[in-house]
Amino acid sequence: MEIIVVLVIIGILAALSVPTYTTMVIQGAAKASQNNLITIYNAQKNYYFNNGTYCTSANGICNSLASINTTLSLNISDNNFTYTCANTGGFQCTATNISNTNLILTVTGGLPNNPTPIVLPGGSGTLNPSCVSNNNAYCPS
Repeated sequence: MEIIVVLVIIGILAALSVPTYTTMVIQGAAKASQNNLITIYNAQKNYYFNNGTYCTSANGICNSLASINTTLSLNISDNNFTYTCANTGGFQCTATNISNTNLILTVTGGLPNNPTPIVLPGGSGTLNPSCVSNNNAYCPS
């Protein structure tokens, strides 16, 4: 009987801790992706000054993490998100979670004569990133 009580207690503790652990793993991956987007943002500024254009999928490059790494001379590795950069009169780089399509992070930059700070949805300024999700528990603060 005592063994059954111990097993029930262990089962309850496991049932309570697994969702918390899963949420923390997703939040960690989202935070890493935000840092990757900030790195891409800074590399995009350098790329523009050297080439007169941004690295976007419109000019056939920066439509995947591999081409972003190659074109912008970066070494980002991320198995949780896919990355693309679109032409928006400047650039808009987006990281989309592979396993949870509700979690999409975006960084936007403007042309040098009309600079825009890093803005991730839900935040403003260069150091206030956040994310958009249908489940706020997945959004790191």
